[in-house]
Amino acid sequence: MNVGGLNDSFAVPTLMVLREIKDSHTRFATYRAMWPAPDGLVNSCNMHEKYIKMWKSEYWERNQRDWQYHLEQLHKGALNPDIEYTIEEVVGNTPVTLDELKYACAISSTRYVSTSRRRRLLMAPIFDLANHDRECPHLLSPYDVSDFLTFLAGAPLKKGDEICYSYGALRDDYAVAHYGFLPRLEHPPRLMLVDHPDQDPAGYAHDTPPSEEPFSGTPEEMRAEMERLLVIYRYVRAVPDPLPPQPKGHDYTYDLMKELEARRLAALSWHISDLASKLGTKAEL
Repeated sequence: MNVGGLNDSFAVPTLMVLREIKDSHTRFATYRAMWPAPDGLVNSCNMHEKYIKMWKSEYWERNQRDWQYHLEQLHKGALNPDIEYTIEEVVGNTPVTLDELKYACAISSTRYVSTSRRRRLLMAPIFDLANHDRECPHLLSPYDVSDFLTFLAGAPLKKGDEICYSYGALRDDYAVAHYGFLPRLEHPPRLMLVDHPDQDPAGYAHDTPPSEEPFSGTPEEMRAEMERLLVIYRYVRAVPDPLPPQPKGHDYTYDLMKELEARRLAALSWHISDLASKLGTKAEL
């Protein structure tokens, strides 16, 4: 399913998916049936605003509010003079709710893939069926020898094996914001994108991920980095939860955000302790 180009606004893939959701005679009906239900999918497009403060990060809180604002403006028609297609141009007079628009945004942004040869946003069942694994040996063909994508096995597969695909070196916070899941836990724990010393989250690109190497430098540089991480660690610990405690398994998004916070604190603690060890000192967490 072709849902837009790399230079298109967010509205294009959102509206292309919305069209297929609303079309009872879509030729993609079988593919559409594979998509999760609205309550089975979450990312920044459709995460409820009550969870925003659980990010405990100015960057990610602003990111979610920005997505909500732009989707609300798209729904109202306020973006019509500046976007490629309006809602009415895509689905006609069919009523569209804001929740449907958020769902279409979440479906498209968690599922499209692009290729270097054909700079389009493409959605394909073969990609949807593959789960993320950073070290996955399998890959998709570059779309340069045929009019379809081919899944290429980088290792022997037998019936019943899980099919994986690497979305890139996703940090946990980026994975939750964009895809709505947490990657496999790794050791040593990796800093969140917003906590990494060499990365501007707004400038992140899959082909230029932040370094995986532990911080190194002069004693002064390591001490400054340890203090920077300590400030973040204490901030995350000090900020109260915006929601009351929930029984585990009762609310997927709540559980997801609490696990993200736990991983963030664990990663900060590990890297702070690593720097303290290199400096021959102790860090008061």
